Amino acid sequence: MDELREYVVNCRLLDTKEAAHRYFKGLFDFPDYYGGNLDALYDCLSELPPCRIVLRYPHMLRGDYGRKLRVVFDDLADERDDIELTERD
Repeated sequence: MDELREYVVNCRLLDTKEAAHRYFKGLFDFPDYYGGNLDALYDCLSELPPCRIVLRYPHMLRGDYGRKLRVVFDDLADERDDIELTERD
């Protein structure tokens, strides 16, 4: 059986909206038209092949935007049985 591709999201690098979306675009190799907002994030994540997403330092997802980012990842994992979401400090 093929091993799942793993994306490790370093939540320490998500300190601003702009930084977060630049980071996501590079990490997940999103297309140039990636909109850099929560809806675009969900849409592009939804197009990923089966994979594992590891949230490193999830306690760093602070404030209102951090909570919203977490909801995007949680919703994705709830919708896609073939995407595994885990945490690691």
